[in-house]
Amino acid sequence: MLKSTYKPSPAVAAATAPLQPGWTEHKAPSGHTYYYNAATKQSTYKRPVVESVAAPIEPAVPVYPSLATPAAANAFMAQVNPQHFQQTKREAPKNDRPKPKPQPIDKPRSQEVIPGHEGWYLVYTKYNRRFVYNAVKDASYWRIPEKLSAAILEMDRMRIRVKAGVAEPVKVEVERQAQGPELHQEDDSEYEEVEVTDDEDAHDNDGDEHGAKRQRTDDEQDNGPVEFTEEDIMMQLQAMGDDYHDYDEQDQEPLLSEEDARALFWDMLNDFKISPFSPWEKLLEDGKVVDDPRYTVLATTKARKECWDAWSREKIRIQKERRATEEKADPRAAYIAFLAERATPKLFWPEFKRKFRKEACMTSRGLADKEREKIYRDLVGRMKLAPATLKSDLMALLKAQPLSVLNRDTDAQNLPAQVRCDLAYVSVAPEVREPLVQAYMQTLAGAPEGGAGPAGAEEQEAARKAGEARKRREQALAESERRADEEKRKQRRALEQSKVRLKEGEEQVAAAMAVGKRGLQSQLER
Repeated sequence: MLKSTYKPSPAVAAATAPLQPGWTEHKAPSGHTYYYNAATKQSTYKRPVVESVAAPIEPAVPVYPSLATPAAANAFMAQVNPQHFQQTKREAPKNDRPKPKPQPIDKPRSQEVIPGHEGWYLVYTKYNRRFVYNAVKDASYWRIPEKLSAAILEMDRMRIRVKAGVAEPVKVEVERQAQGPELHQEDDSEYEEVEVTDDEDAHDNDGDEHGAKRQRTDDEQDNGPVEFTEEDIMMQLQAMGDDYHDYDEQDQEPLLSEEDARALFWDMLNDFKISPFSPWEKLLEDGKVVDDPRYTVLATTKARKECWDAWSREKIRIQKERRATEEKADPRAAYIAFLAERATPKLFWPEFKRKFRKEACMTSRGLADKEREKIYRDLVGRMKLAPATLKSDLMALLKAQPLSVLNRDTDAQNLPAQVRCDLAYVSVAPEVREPLVQAYMQTLAGAPEGGAGPAGAEEQEAARKAGEARKRREQALAESERRADEEKRKQRRALEQSKVRLKEGEEQVAAAMAVGKRGLQSQLER
């Protein structure tokens, strides 16, 4: 007869188990089963079952002999499975994890400015690792960006050439010690490889097992090999720049004064027609002025930002004074500028007047209420026209202006009043209007040279003097760049010569080391 081996699952067993005393089973309107205790007035979805008392487990028939003492048990287990016993003996508790290996503390040691990329630095650490650092964003990157790869590769090549051409390593070591105790202490902890020959190994078998490495000490012989680090290479680069300058000290005088440098920076900002209301960070993110040679006439980013702030304040002051003069001459200017920001077809004139009744342009006595209402209704009516019609009206307005009023040199952020106060200009959205105006101004010629009356003659004379001063500054900048290029060419020639000398020395060493089969006799015959 077959015996059934079916065992109900825990869920089925719990569903069929009897309820605890006082509990009753009920059905909710949603169909779910719940249980209620009238005595405690509690309800639950979990079935309260009577906990079954587990049957006592009968002791199994002992397989091993009786081990009365721990010593006897340990001896028996060691005989049965010695490997498992030893391994279990050494095992650490399950909750104890092996401690992680302590990592060395690395920190920056030196940095180099990446040429051609303002604000970027190549930083070297104590363990000869390196990363790039952006001083503008205050961020570090282990992965070198694509735009910096070429410059860093050129720096590596230059470093190898400089290291090959150094002739006074003792002098470099002295300069390194003068840098300060911090770098010197870090150098003391470095290790250098020592080659051990077979003869030395035979005599030093009883020595220290770490004989392959030794710590560098301060009493190292002066005639021994010197290991060059990044600080040494930076010192060598500076020394090479001093050694290969064969012109007089009077020729080294800067061609650009601080005032000229700031004026060149202002000229650059004016040429790019940058808005003075935009922040400095946005100017750097756009990257329009970074590639301009005039961007580097100021040595530091702090000086450039200060010059930018001064230029912005001056431009804003000039614009405010010009607007105030125009508003006095034409009271409609301030009102139309206000409508350009606030007017909307959703508001009728009474609603608009009541909403902005406390504004200065709405209470000005220079303009009557009927004139304000007429301008508002005309502007709202134009806003309802098709975009193509608005664009064509704007282009017609621009073409109607004479060259003396609107030309290529006109500031796009401060257009003449006859353009800004026209409804054909105001009715076009700024994001559509500004590109159209700038594109049209690029097709125009420069400002005419003639002027009308004494005022025009004064402006012409001031413009002529400003042009001459700007031309002089640009010539000084070109001469400064020419000198820098000449210095770079001299350094490259010197590096090439040192490379040739190094190659010749290597060839001589290789020839001296090439010993033939005849041994010393073949060397003496040479």
